[in-house]
Amino acid sequence: MKENLKLINPVEPVYYERFINPNNQIKIDVSRIDLSLLCGEERKVLKTPITGDSSLILRYQEKEGAVMSMNTVDEEFSILQLQGAKSKVSYKVSTGIDWINLFSNQVSEIVSSNQEYFRLISMPSLDRIEGLYDTGTEMAARRYVRFANILGMKFSRENDKYVKEVTKKI
Repeated sequence: MKENLKLINPVEPVYYERFINPNNQIKIDVSRIDLSLLCGEERKVLKTPITGDSSLILRYQEKEGAVMSMNTVDEEFSILQLQGAKSKVSYKVSTGIDWINLFSNQVSEIVSSNQEYFRLISMPSLDRIEGLYDTGTEMAARRYVRFANILGMKFSRENDKYVKEVTKKI
């Protein structure tokens, strides 16, 4: 696990404006959005089930809205989970914020700024993502495919996972 991972951009609320869904009926106050990167034991505060060694948490109005969990071992940044949280504001997050695009943007920024650590971004094949098909919805599977597409990850039959080699700038 890379203990020194840090978020790159989201210090100012203006960062989030580009991730607000334009046709959304629900008003989102960007000053109430918070994005955190938690590693190891720090994640005990989360209510959403998690996996891996690190998690990116999107909160709105101080409530969990979405979570991305990953492993950051050796030279591989592996995405293991993309999940909407079960909270009172999760509907606002899922309809008002393009959190898949927000998370993919952060992965790109984190990996690009830590090129001395990471050589590969990966994500398991959909049938190997824990709990994905327990949700009973195709929308969850489509989220993973969209996430992989945004990052330019291709499915490798040989490795049975989505992969993208890290180059100078992704």
